[in-house]
Amino acid sequence: MFRKHQSLRKKLVWSSLICVLIPLVCIYMVTDYLTRDLILEKAVGSARESLNAASANMNAIFEQTLEQSNFVLQNSEIRQMMSADSESLRAPKQIIQYNRMSRMLDDMFVLTEYLKVTLIGKNGLIYTSYPYSDFNPKNFYNKNWTSLLKQIQPISTYWRAEHDTYYNYSDKGSADWVTIARPIQSTSSSTIGYLIININERKLRPYLNNDNDKEMMLLDDKGTVVSHADKARIGETMTWLKMDGELDTVEIDGEKFLYVDQELSSNKWRMVSIIPLKAALSKNKQILFISLAVQILFFTLFSVLLTVLISKLTQPIVKLSAFVKRIGRGQLDERSFIRGNNEAAQLARTIDQMLDRIESMIEQITYEQTGKRKAELEMLQAQINPHFMFNLLNSIRLNILMQGDRENAELIGSLSSLLRMTFNRDNEFIPLREETDTISHYVTLMNFRHANQVRLEMNLADGSAEALVPRFMIQPMIENAIIHGFEQFGGEIFIEARIVATTGSLVITIKDNGIGMSPETLTRLRETAYSSEQITEEDRKGFSGIGLRNVAQRLSMIYGASFKLNIQSEPDVGTEICLEFPLDYGKVGVENADGNIGG
Repeated sequence: MFRKHQSLRKKLVWSSLICVLIPLVCIYMVTDYLTRDLILEKAVGSARESLNAASANMNAIFEQTLEQSNFVLQNSEIRQMMSADSESLRAPKQIIQYNRMSRMLDDMFVLTEYLKVTLIGKNGLIYTSYPYSDFNPKNFYNKNWTSLLKQIQPISTYWRAEHDTYYNYSDKGSADWVTIARPIQSTSSSTIGYLIININERKLRPYLNNDNDKEMMLLDDKGTVVSHADKARIGETMTWLKMDGELDTVEIDGEKFLYVDQELSSNKWRMVSIIPLKAALSKNKQILFISLAVQILFFTLFSVLLTVLISKLTQPIVKLSAFVKRIGRGQLDERSFIRGNNEAAQLARTIDQMLDRIESMIEQITYEQTGKRKAELEMLQAQINPHFMFNLLNSIRLNILMQGDRENAELIGSLSSLLRMTFNRDNEFIPLREETDTISHYVTLMNFRHANQVRLEMNLADGSAEALVPRFMIQPMIENAIIHGFEQFGGEIFIEARIVATTGSLVITIKDNGIGMSPETLTRLRETAYSSEQITEEDRKGFSGIGLRNVAQRLSMIYGASFKLNIQSEPDVGTEICLEFPLDYGKVGVENADGNIGG
């Protein structure tokens, strides 16, 4: 039992821990799910802000370059110089015009190493903002894209990323350029040449803010990298790029990335920023880890506190278990001494009180058993007198019979048989035949005593004579019939016994032709037949049905609801009592009821 309570304590602890652990896990999962979206939104928002700033810088560079190119295209002197016939220009004059064009370009452009300007005329004239020693502009004729310049609309701009153009052969790091080509028109709207502006990629690269958690790049309309913080990545084609708008995530080489892009207003190229999904969620994991660590800390403190509290709360139960175990071993003099206002203490006090009552009852039972054994001894001693009386009565009967007085001898024989039946309590149940024999002896003695003639007639159906019935079951009703029914005068009593095969019960009917009972007396007798109330002294003087009540209560206790009693009576006609109870052919002497009830 003690182990069971220990198990109960563990169950309480584990149940409480599980009730806390399950919400803890649920909170972690829900928090992870909710904060995941928040962290991703925050990462995308941060990337978009950085992308907006970089895009603004890119647009500023490109739009400034376009604005400067507009000055070239709108300058009439430049258009005039581009329209001149190359053959009409001699060498001195061509040199002067070239120098003049260089000064004009210097005034229109902030020429640095990041910006190279080339003017190519259809007449074969070429003007540059750089020396031919850095780059021979005639190489543009060898580019496959120069043929596309003829298809450009007059007000359009051709954008291209160049990755193999070197303006300074000593600087191999300047091979990547952004090329802008625009047609130059005369006043008659005919194309007289082309303006080619090359922007060094190194001027764009500083605006691409890349770090460990974010990668930013500039892509052209075909998805080729134009500018990247990692120079080796320039020129790669991003096959994962989709041109149908922004995407939430993309998968690159089996790894998922958050994808944010923005189209440049100047040339429809795209600024793209990708963030590894793991890196974006790592911050969320860190937050959740810190939150989980704090929760686990409090959970541990709570578990320790819970274990201590449960141990303290269940301690009375453990003591009560050990106390009950000692009682089970028979130590009834033990007391719990558990005090408090909890349920275990109340139960312990109740058990203590119960043990006090049990000890008191044991003392009382011991006292009663001692008195009972003393009474039984006295009763055994008193049994000498009845046996002496039976032997003496039989001797007197034999002496009277030898003298020829058969009538008195039969009276003494009847008295001896009746007394023997009265004193013999060995068998609570006897055959109906013995019960009727006792009734015959009783009627014989009553006729002798009152000098009247009560005629007894019996009809026992086949099988009913050997049925077992309680001793002295019929005698009280015969006594009522003689004393109250006949008022101690003569009459007839009829006893019938039959077996009801359908119900397996025995029915005994006692009928007399006495004075009967009034309806009021009959009603009162029926109502009080099973009553256990004491009879008043006034009722004892008249007909109260005490004998019938005793028989009814006795048979009801023996047979329960199977016993049925029916009383019928009419004034000056007689009374009929019908008893019905289960038929029993059991062995004579079997104790079916308390022997102290009958007699």
